[in-house]
Amino acid sequence: MITAFHIVDNTASGPRAILNLVRHNRIRVEHLYCDTAAMKTITYERRRGRVNWTSVDRFISGDRGRLLCREGTELPAERGYRRFSSDELSLRLCENAALYLMRQIKEPHLRVVLIDDTGDHAGLCAYLSEDTDRLTVVTRDPKLYLREADRLIEERGAVLNISQSITPFKSADLIIAPARLTRDIGCAEDAVVLSSAAPTVAQNAPVLRDYWFDLPEKYRALKPDWLDDMYYASALYTLGGAHELGSAVFRRCSDGVCIHTRMSLTELLRKRLDRAIKS
Repeated sequence: MITAFHIVDNTASGPRAILNLVRHNRIRVEHLYCDTAAMKTITYERRRGRVNWTSVDRFISGDRGRLLCREGTELPAERGYRRFSSDELSLRLCENAALYLMRQIKEPHLRVVLIDDTGDHAGLCAYLSEDTDRLTVVTRDPKLYLREADRLIEERGAVLNISQSITPFKSADLIIAPARLTRDIGCAEDAVVLSSAAPTVAQNAPVLRDYWFDLPEKYRALKPDWLDDMYYASALYTLGGAHELGSAVFRRCSDGVCIHTRMSLTELLRKRLDRAIKS
């Protein structure tokens, strides 16, 4: 069950404020269902005073630690209320974006670098190696990738380079950083860098991380109009069992300043590759 919570402020001044003195705050609950996803929407209509969280508690049930709500909604942390947040779908969209670009470019000598310090994305290498023979993983723990490197060479004859240094970034055309970048990787200014979140340290190249795609109509019918599409999609994927969203490919993406379409980002990578070949 996905639980969404929304506060509607109907407090007033003047004659309406006098009327509100005799009107109580109201809670509305709606249930909607689609495939494996079940959505409970709780709307708290505040007419006077503060939000009565004791009244809200009985409708929230066990979902208070993962409530879908607008960014900036004030929730009582002391009662265990937390706004839902997850990077699971963003990680998948980052990987999907990389695979899409590589399949559009169709250049076996495309220099691709995957950053993974945890080994969580080892399975991605098999797909990446289908479209390039110059794949490098930069990791702080090379042992995490030794088994994957052996498997790729035995099953596909594909070579997986493993490095602990930042040297591969300097010549990389495409850099995949599923987790948030927390260090300067020293990449080229025209490299295409994909991630799932904004970096904490400024990079030489823009870091693309905000991915948007069209929600299937069946899920859009469940979405409250006050929720952001991709935030809602993240909850569907993480909490609602809508696993098919994990295969989505972005329609638009952004580095926080510029917005790219699939076509414009593909062209950006082609230009980078052309310059690299000529140099």
